[in-house]
Amino acid sequence: MIQENPVRFGQAFHGTEHPDTAAQRIKKDYVDTMIALKRENMERVYSYVSGLMDKAKEELQHARSGGSSGDHRKLALRAHIDEIAAYLKGQALEVTLPTTANDGHYDNNDIAPFFGRVKCVMDQWYDGHLIAMYDEMVVLTNLKGKPVRE
Repeated sequence: MIQENPVRFGQAFHGTEHPDTAAQRIKKDYVDTMIALKRENMERVYSYVSGLMDKAKEELQHARSGGSSGDHRKLALRAHIDEIAAYLKGQALEVTLPTTANDGHYDNNDIAPFFGRVKCVMDQWYDGHLIAMYDEMVVLTNLKGKPVRE
């Protein structure tokens, strides 16, 4: 036995999406697109700094091994660390540089903690941007309920 739906829709409605459902789908698509665009930029910044840190870590290994190219490696390491700090400063993130040794290069013992500070700052930056982005999407789509008045 087939029971008829008590709600009557117009003849053009059959086979189409309900207007409320369409509005929700469009709103969700908008939010998903905006989040993807903003997240893509954040991912680029994060992966760029991570790549710089990987290069610097490799130079640190070579610099610690010494040898005839030790000074050359220390100069390359200093350049990578300076580039990381400059890039972070361009993103309005401050990080304390490693201490400088007597020979003008960074102290090898202070470089590993520097990498830890950079990782911590980047993680906080990324999380903060995600939270701000989701808050922005909630405001733009009016998903936040109105405050209850007493």
